[in-house]
Amino acid sequence: MKRYRVKKGKTVLELKNHNLKYDVTHEGFQWTGEGRPSYILFQKKILGKYVWLPQRFSWAQNKTHRVCGDKIISTYSGFRILGKKRRLKLVVTAHLVEAGQVDFSIEALHEEGMHIKSIYFPQPFNGRHYESEKAYSVDPRRQGILLPDKHKINRKEIFLMTKYWRGLNSGDAYMPVWGRVCGKHGYAAIAEDAYDLSLFSSYGKKKAFLTSPNWYGQHGKVGYQRRMHYTFYQECDYVTIAKAYRKKLIDEKKFVTIEDKIKANPHVEKLIGTPIIHWRTLENKMPKSKGYVKGGENQVLHHSFDVSAKLFKRFYDAGLTKAYVHLDGWGQRGYDNLHPDVLPPNPQAGGYEGLKALADTCRQQGYIFGLHDQYRDFYMDSPAYKEEQAVVNVNGKKPYCDEWDGGAHHLLCSCFAQEYVKKTYETLAQKGVDIQGVYLDVFSVQLGDECYHPNHPVTRRESIQYRSACFAWLRERGLIVSSEEPGHQMIHALDLVHHGPYGVTPQEKGVAIGIPIPFFNLVYHECVFVPWLIEGTGGWGIPNGDAGKLHCILNGQSPYFNNSMKAETYNKPSEVMEADIQSAMEVAAINAKVYNAEMVEHKFLDGSYRKQQAKYSNGYVITVDFEAGTYDVTREEKRERI
Repeated sequence: MKRYRVKKGKTVLELKNHNLKYDVTHEGFQWTGEGRPSYILFQKKILGKYVWLPQRFSWAQNKTHRVCGDKIISTYSGFRILGKKRRLKLVVTAHLVEAGQVDFSIEALHEEGMHIKSIYFPQPFNGRHYESEKAYSVDPRRQGILLPDKHKINRKEIFLMTKYWRGLNSGDAYMPVWGRVCGKHGYAAIAEDAYDLSLFSSYGKKKAFLTSPNWYGQHGKVGYQRRMHYTFYQECDYVTIAKAYRKKLIDEKKFVTIEDKIKANPHVEKLIGTPIIHWRTLENKMPKSKGYVKGGENQVLHHSFDVSAKLFKRFYDAGLTKAYVHLDGWGQRGYDNLHPDVLPPNPQAGGYEGLKALADTCRQQGYIFGLHDQYRDFYMDSPAYKEEQAVVNVNGKKPYCDEWDGGAHHLLCSCFAQEYVKKTYETLAQKGVDIQGVYLDVFSVQLGDECYHPNHPVTRRESIQYRSACFAWLRERGLIVSSEEPGHQMIHALDLVHHGPYGVTPQEKGVAIGIPIPFFNLVYHECVFVPWLIEGTGGWGIPNGDAGKLHCILNGQSPYFNNSMKAETYNKPSEVMEADIQSAMEVAAINAKVYNAEMVEHKFLDGSYRKQQAKYSNGYVITVDFEAGTYDVTREEKRERI
């Protein structure tokens, strides 16, 4: 086929073949489609189950391309699926919006009778000519990672990232933005709509790690226009890429800060400079749980409500004068059991009376009292379980899991979640339990649940909206709302998440994937509180050898007083406890200085990546040295927000 070309200023966009391979030349630097080519993944039901049928765009019988002003428009039709020709027409547009910005979009006509699993488009871009020693990719896996082409550590995990789809709003990709830097040149790739999106990565030349959008079908259809924004820069680094996404959010009025949340609910102000206590009551592994050990200790009461109240008084008297308490395992049968109806509170721990007394103790000493809760896992032995309310997948099956303590469960369709949330917290209020905060587990770190039940079909977008409505109802009641990790689709709805770690393998005591960078915080720092573990080195989501305390300080975030992932009884001697309190309050004081400031810059101060510096919009400069175990906080003249 002939080449199709449009030009604006010093940017040229070209279509090179029927399989949607594009070149973009910006300021003399050429970016070319590389890695895995674009394709469509159709689904077809065979013997009662859907199978996947991949096809390249070039396999369509009818292919046309034309230049229309600043756009290259391609149409594809005449697809054959198992020998049968379909009416489906795909319209693909590459739009040179302005010098340096290209939008790629795809939409469909005549989708009746079709079932599309996904569309992988556009193909990843890589520089045509560059020095691999000066090239890296930027990825939104958890807090963020930088992947130099020559990076040799943990290559196995980086390779595995090219073998599966990484859903947005999950630990695999907190945000719908990624990019590539080759020398000084680079680009930011931003998805316009990420509800039905995963990332699919591949290798290019010189071991370059390249990523492209993999658009899920919406109930088997393209359904709506899918669009990617690519901005190409003559001068670019990972901060440039983060700020491109941040600017888009602000321009579209989708950027909700902590100060905005305080205006909506003044109680959120109590989180400023406040350590987090992650506290566990009862663990109780059911026989149908994978974690159950026959003849083992499957039930452990770590702290009764009364013991917890006494320990919190001890903490207060020793100097922990403010805290947010997150209470696990308080329900009738303990942690991760019987959801979405866990009432009454566990009788071994003290029941309603004990829980009320604990809440009152927290209120009296100025602690925020919050409960861990769950409205996604739908336990089959819960008194609330109704089979007809479970999520049904494309094959007509109910997804099943027995990994957690409560054992066998399906997924509750999100359209029913709010009625259960209301029942729980209205009942607790009637019983006089003074709840000040609520954590709804996994809502913020899972792709929306697509449900095919004929009586309550739900799209992924609708699922996220139903989850958001649960948080909104709780916030209207003056409660501080939190969830697990900071998936971007929930940031507007949350005051607190319980971790935003780095990608490491294994996730506990693991090796960093690539070079950890605060990519998420460069976008969202002043939008949500994200606590960190601050004891010792390593830990869940913290690279081995790194002090979590220094990451917490560098990111200007909240500290855990007791390490989040530890469930055992707190029985430290007074002198150790007092040192822990002093450390937590010291870090919390830094959070109070910068909680509402943009992280305007992050950089590595030498080639070891062990000395790092973050600058904030209110003038604070935080420098940490992971090798020496030191940090420094200074203040410069106030900076303007970006």
